[in-house]
Amino acid sequence: MPDGTMKDEKEIESLLSDLKHVSPDKRKMACLTLGKAKSARAVDLLISALNDTDMMVRECAAEALGEIGDPKAVEPLANALKDKEYYVRLEAATALGQIGDAQALEPLIEDMNDDNQIVREKAAQAIGEICGLGDTCGINEVELLLVDLKDQSKGVRWRASDALVKIGSASIGPLISMLSDKDPDIKMRAAKSLGEIGDERALEPLRVLLKDKNPDVRDAAGKAIERINRGNA
Repeated sequence: MPDGTMKDEKEIESLLSDLKHVSPDKRKMACLTLGKAKSARAVDLLISALNDTDMMVRECAAEALGEIGDPKAVEPLANALKDKEYYVRLEAATALGQIGDAQALEPLIEDMNDDNQIVREKAAQAIGEICGLGDTCGINEVELLLVDLKDQSKGVRWRASDALVKIGSASIGPLISMLSDKDPDIKMRAAKSLGEIGDERALEPLRVLLKDKNPDVRDAAGKAIERINRGNA
């Protein structure tokens, strides 16, 4: 809720003061409450809290900034992607996806090299959320996400697949090329993404997969073809 809709304006003042409290628990709760209140007045202090000595306060500050959604927080959150604690990096990636500013794409792309698979998953998801907002993404993002289709983490692969769908037409050619990959899982994900995009250019390459030796690949290709035909009927 925006500033002024809380029961008492003094409550906001008290929470803002608590962001500087000596107790980490107080600072953490203040971050969370101000984030849920979507308090624009708290943004500068929450940005400062990204450098708090307590890991949980930094994590909660990133979460709160994502809920508030002020683009002013993009650069500080991008810096938080390099935090030594993966919980903070995770919340920073999530917050950047929520804010949806294209300036976050470059640091999120770099974040796809994070050692932690959950952080990589959230970074891929955030890229997809930003790309889904307009024509901000192109072949560079597509090429990165194609690499992520081969990530060892199933969650990262699925998030990358979803992001490619949100990018849309720029993904079609590269995704079609992935239908020839040796890995059945890659072929299935590429087929699924092409079906969701719904472009008829994918029909003929998908028909080739109907003869694949792997039954799961054949099934994914069939479903994708059916979805494209249904969408263009």
